[in-house]
Amino acid sequence: MIKLGHSTFVSYITGKRVKIVALDERTSKLYINDEYKGRCDLDFILNKVRELEVQEESSKWLFNDERKLYNELSEIIKNQIISSNTE
Repeated sequence: MIKLGHSTFVSYITGKRVKIVALDERTSKLYINDEYKGRCDLDFILNKVRELEVQEESSKWLFNDERKLYNELSEIIKNQIISSNTE
């Protein structure tokens, strides 16, 4: 999450732009892709956005780990010699 100026926070989660504009110390406006979604508690929404950022980052790592595992397994399978002998 990036803080712009005194009262605006911006983040990108799952390809969507999330913007939070603080109205005061407790209240904020929430925008997703520049579409107004409503007012919300500032601390609550900031914490939720941080949680979503962490979840998204974790899922990217999981996806990359799965891709790496698949690539390694496909190389093993590709280089495998299949014997015609039946056991």
